[in-house]
Amino acid sequence: MGKTTPIGMTGAEVLAAEQALLAAKVRNVLIRECMRIGDDGNPETAGLLAKAVRDLTYDQILRMRRAILEA
Repeated sequence: MGKTTPIGMTGAEVLAAEQALLAAKVRNVLIRECMRIGDDGNPETAGLLAKAVRDLTYDQILRMRRAILEA
């Protein structure tokens, strides 16, 4: 990610966009892990976990990520 501010965006807008991008990346990783659980022979568990991940808000995902990184 570059450190230049896009023209027409405030610092708060840039921060919000960066956080949304990070949350989307984390969500995609979590869903991929759910798919691996399904590939390992637990399709029901994988489906339930993937649904739960898709239902999380960006704020919840970022809080989970911070909690995991601090553990």
